[in-house]
Amino acid sequence: MMEIFFKPKSIAVIGASGTPGKLGYVIVKNISDSDFSGEIYPVNPKSDEILGYKVYRSLNQIPGEVDLVVTALPTPKLTVSTLEECAKKGVRAVIIESAGFAEVGGEGKLFQEQIVDIATKNNIRVMGPNCSGIVSRDIVTSIYPMTRKVPNGNVVLIGQSGLLAAGMASDIVENESLSINKICSIGNKCDVNENDLLEYFGAQKDVDVISMYLENVADGKNLTKIARKVATRKPVIFLNGGRTEAGAKAAMSHTGSIAGNSRIVETAIRQTGMIKADDFTELKDFAKVFSTQPLPKGNRIAVITLAGSVGVVVSDLCAEYGLELPKLTPETTDSLKELFDTPVANPVDLYFSVTKIGFTKTLETTFPDAFKDPNIDAAVLILAGFEYTREAVQKKIIQRIVKEVGKPVVVCMIVGYNRFKNVIMDELGKELPVFPSLISGVKALSKLCEYGIRHHKNALKGR
Repeated sequence: MMEIFFKPKSIAVIGASGTPGKLGYVIVKNISDSDFSGEIYPVNPKSDEILGYKVYRSLNQIPGEVDLVVTALPTPKLTVSTLEECAKKGVRAVIIESAGFAEVGGEGKLFQEQIVDIATKNNIRVMGPNCSGIVSRDIVTSIYPMTRKVPNGNVVLIGQSGLLAAGMASDIVENESLSINKICSIGNKCDVNENDLLEYFGAQKDVDVISMYLENVADGKNLTKIARKVATRKPVIFLNGGRTEAGAKAAMSHTGSIAGNSRIVETAIRQTGMIKADDFTELKDFAKVFSTQPLPKGNRIAVITLAGSVGVVVSDLCAEYGLELPKLTPETTDSLKELFDTPVANPVDLYFSVTKIGFTKTLETTFPDAFKDPNIDAAVLILAGFEYTREAVQKKIIQRIVKEVGKPVVVCMIVGYNRFKNVIMDELGKELPVFPSLISGVKALSKLCEYGIRHHKNALKGR
């Protein structure tokens, strides 16, 4: 049944508007600008045409079937009336983007209960209310204008926050910072919840990574059952809001969610093999690493740096996050010793090599040898934002080496002029996971290694 939300043959937008900037206008335009090839029916009793589409006075005036209805109405009472019209029309799925329901309590909660009652009796699936729906290549119902096409990526984001999901989607698509497949904002979860979507996306072959932000868990037992199966096939990244008393109170006023016991959630994460994120940046960061890098079989890391002090700090961070820095093999150190004035070690300090042959040439020689070392499973590459670094990035030397070696790498940016840092973050960051701090890169890589080791062990057991 989830398929109808993502691949409908016809969509009606209730509360459509011809005024640029209004939600009803943005939603129609977003759908129109996506690759959706079905029928689009704007509904507004006071308009005749919106963005070239014929406008209908009401839902029942639309000829033929309507698979999906998107509502952006100003009051909960009007939304309930629309659900009743959907039932008469035989609509199969509804996305309610309006707020003012269970998250405000009182009468809003009663209106949401009416929606659930109508939907249940008429076999209608409802996403929301208080959400921004779906962002994908085929359909965009977001309340934020989308200025670029959504990529046919491999990452799905599921979240309860409507505004954040919409804003995050716009930012990700505009900056090409993550290979998105779909973003789903589920709001108050009066019907469609994380279990429905996790099970659906877990079975989709074009989805490799699933990230979720939840303020409560609809059915913990079912989530654990589904997540345990899905997480063996693809990484599931989980951010739980409302872990503290303060967060739980905020969740109640945000989506009407009664946050679950944090210890229960933590246990579920451990039991299922889901990957815990601590904030929204990590939700994206971890997804970037998992969606772009191969899974390592171990946690042995090479640190490549231009400054000894950075190598020291990264070594500490690796130890704190369960990563090992092994010695390089004698074969590797022998092959590199002519470029160094001191014995070659791990971390690999490129400074002496750079003074002899330059940064670009050093990357082409030293980095591949250290990265290929049989004692190494993955690498942390430290870059500084200077002119010499930009040359290597624009020539795609790092990207080529990573592809040839076939091991995972994370890139951490430190110091430098903003104009070069930004170029490197933007250009290199479209293809590789680039982090603005050492700790964020090391932590993300530790999650990848942890999952890779578990995945490798499970594969061996399955033989």
